[in-house]
Amino acid sequence: MAHYRMYVLNIYALYIFVIIHIISKKERMVLNKFVWGIFSCIISWLFLSLTQPLIAHSETLNPTTHASTFSETFTSVSTEQQTTQATDIVEQETEQTHASSENDEPMAPTPASVSVGNSTLKSTLSTGTYNQDIITLSYEYSVTLIGLAINDRPIIAIQLPTEISSQLDNDTLKQQDFLTLLTGTVSYPGTATQDIHSSTNGVSLSYSSTYHSVYLTFPSSTLVLLPGTKWSAAISFDVGALYKRGISIPPALNGKDYPIRGTFTDVGTGLGAINIIIGNNTKTGVISKAQLSLGNYPVPQVTPAKLTQPNHLDTTVTGTIQQVQDPNYNYSVQLTLNRHDGTTTPIVVKGISVDAAGNFSTSLASPLEYGDTLSTIVFARSKTSTDYIQSSPSADQSVNWSIQPVTNVVANAGSTQLSGKASQVSNGTYQVKVQINGGSIYTTSLDSNGHFQFANLPTFQGGETVSLWVQGLSNRTGLPLLTSSTVSQTVAYSVPQLTVTQIIERKNAQGLWEDANSVVSGQIIRFTLTTRLTNQPATWMNQQLRATVPKGLSQLSAATLTKQSAAGLSTPIAGLQLLTDSSTGLPYWSYHNSLPADNFTEANTQFTLQYTATVTEEWINQFLLFSSTVTGNDGGGTPITPITKEQSLPIKNGTLRFLQMPTTVSFKNLPFPSKRTLYSPSTISAPFLIADGRVAKTPWHLLVRESQPMHSTSTNKTIQQAFIYRKNGSDFPISSLATEVYQYTATDDNNVEIPWNQQNGLFLSVAPDLNLTVKESYTAELQWILSDTPL
Repeated sequence: MAHYRMYVLNIYALYIFVIIHIISKKERMVLNKFVWGIFSCIISWLFLSLTQPLIAHSETLNPTTHASTFSETFTSVSTEQQTTQATDIVEQETEQTHASSENDEPMAPTPASVSVGNSTLKSTLSTGTYNQDIITLSYEYSVTLIGLAINDRPIIAIQLPTEISSQLDNDTLKQQDFLTLLTGTVSYPGTATQDIHSSTNGVSLSYSSTYHSVYLTFPSSTLVLLPGTKWSAAISFDVGALYKRGISIPPALNGKDYPIRGTFTDVGTGLGAINIIIGNNTKTGVISKAQLSLGNYPVPQVTPAKLTQPNHLDTTVTGTIQQVQDPNYNYSVQLTLNRHDGTTTPIVVKGISVDAAGNFSTSLASPLEYGDTLSTIVFARSKTSTDYIQSSPSADQSVNWSIQPVTNVVANAGSTQLSGKASQVSNGTYQVKVQINGGSIYTTSLDSNGHFQFANLPTFQGGETVSLWVQGLSNRTGLPLLTSSTVSQTVAYSVPQLTVTQIIERKNAQGLWEDANSVVSGQIIRFTLTTRLTNQPATWMNQQLRATVPKGLSQLSAATLTKQSAAGLSTPIAGLQLLTDSSTGLPYWSYHNSLPADNFTEANTQFTLQYTATVTEEWINQFLLFSSTVTGNDGGGTPITPITKEQSLPIKNGTLRFLQMPTTVSFKNLPFPSKRTLYSPSTISAPFLIADGRVAKTPWHLLVRESQPMHSTSTNKTIQQAFIYRKNGSDFPISSLATEVYQYTATDDNNVEIPWNQQNGLFLSVAPDLNLTVKESYTAELQWILSDTPL
């Protein structure tokens, strides 16, 4: 049966050959177009069933395979022989193109790019002489479509783990070293397995920083490829060999393994095919180890350096490499500075020398700033070869900057300024911000002594919440880099400034009120307590007034309380009460405001409490003691210091009275008269003084009457109307009926002395007919009457 199939195959081949050579040129063109697809499928099926796959070499390919070009930039490794070979192929193909053009429009297979096939990706781990890890990454692609023709240069792309690619990206020297150190094999249709660095394998080796991948680019192939046709690559790298070229592989970032990826593509599709969705030709895998090992590879272990904590505005960076230096190597440090200000290219300081103790130091061209990060790489370079060992990068170390919050705030009601202090311990440029009641935010600078002051703020009324924080500014951009914690404080309400006055007035004779420095019994007094708010802005709330009514007053009137605005508008206030002090028993007027409407918020607003009373006679020659207390709270509810006022007034006698008068009037050693004779007193025991303490000085009268006629002290002899009273030279007999002897209207409170002289006063009238007995004593009693009623 096998022979039969081969025979049929030969017949078909011969038939095709004969037909193609005996028909005309135009017919051949038509036939080519018609039978090409049909017969190629038949032949492919027959070949698949009967023979090994047909393999075409690149030298026989159609020249159209070079129409696609690379669009990516990458590092490649190739030999001079490879370049020459590729040139020869192009020249040969070019020649083939010219020769073909002499014929009549030859037909080629329809161009096709790499299609979906069977792909595998795997990693293999082995150990070297020093127990170091050697990793092999293998990728294989095989055709699955019948009649596939690849008209472009195929590519196998193997994406390296980030732990490795991050060291190669954008470092062409390391890329070159890595590609050079790779070992492994490649194969593709029509070739045997070859070393990847063979000068005759036609495969180029390159690396792309964009896709972090190794690319193996194969020669193009345009003949029909049967299912099962394969391209494969196996690349190996030695952890120790890489380490000696400055490529140190850190532990797996995910803590368990190193992810890899592989795909099969072509030049026309581009290098980015490595990122195509998994499930087509792209496969993923892992290097199944959490830490690739150097084993006991004969190289020094180089670890990252430790930086001294860098601070904001430092211009010197210091640190230590934290390891014993191998005497066969020279050590240096590379410092990488990433700036916070949007600078995309890191600042790299290379070749920082390390002293024998492992310390290093370098000066920077410009100061560090908060937000910058620093990292180090330690290099150990062999003193005898080109080998060098590079540590993994240290973790980024941030530049430190401590900022202190506001510690003191001064803000007073009624002011448009706010000041305070926020002392800083670190160099830098600072500003302070304040937000009032969660609204507008204001900014001011902080001086070198940590003081700040805001001006032209809205006038504080008291009770506002001010929140303050400090910001550290970039000297590069002027923008905030660091913000302190926020300090909030309530602006204290102004203590209400109150003036409290007590005024005691007395009603005078004209019925008018006048200031009283003293009062008299029976006089009406008026007490007025005035409390005025004098500052603004300020709030006096929960006002309390207390006015004690002193002893010595009667006929107490109902007190009144009025509130008067700054504009002079008066409003009666209810709630005034007359209470009694439990300790003193004295009454007092009390008021306690609980209505916000009656709070004082405007300067020159005042309360006036007032009452009247009459001075009692029982308290004559004592004092009226007036006492008042005013208190309350400020706008924040804080009690204010009570204000107490005290005043005392002497109480004088407010009556018309005998202040002093003689109790004895003597008429001694009188001669016996021959006719009626008037004798003036020989002695008077006291002057005759009258006091008029009355407020209304109405006329008063002095009257006298004989209450007991003159009579003998030894006999029963009685003499009626023995006395006269001379007034301004006129004599008036004194009888049992009261006779006016003096009349006066006072104009002040001065005492009035009744004059007794030859023209005024009391006289004894003696006549011979009275039958007086010689050497006999007589006595009488006179009653003096002081009256302020009209006669």
